[in-house]
Amino acid sequence: MLKNALAVILGLVGSSFIIFALEVISHIIYPPPANLDINNLEQIKEFTGSAPKIVFILVILSYAIGSIVGGLIAAAVAPTNKITKAITVGGILMGLGAYNLFMIPHPIWTIVISIFLFIPCSYLGGYWGMKISSKKEK
Repeated sequence: MLKNALAVILGLVGSSFIIFALEVISHIIYPPPANLDINNLEQIKEFTGSAPKIVFILVILSYAIGSIVGGLIAAAVAPTNKITKAITVGGILMGLGAYNLFMIPHPIWTIVISIFLFIPCSYLGGYWGMKISSKKEK
């Protein structure tokens, strides 16, 4: 049971690292204005309203790739119910992502696509993680 919990935690850590790294890269490529006050909702709405679509596409990609990596790690590490652990990672990421998407204004298309990506992508990663762990066992 401890190994199963550890698999989910490692999946979440791995996916969080990927999402964070890709979003940092996104901010390097498309930096927010230097005078943006992150505590001022009106300024954030103005920034997100004028940001190019590629910024939001990069957010979606970071969520998708992070979910795949998290599912892969969870399934590769979990001793049993590998896909369940991968989907658990996806569900937790979906909740955290939804919180982020609704707290920081995003276009509705970004919210819809992102919410529906977490679990399928973590499932895909879990499938690959099962393949990797089964090769190790042989």
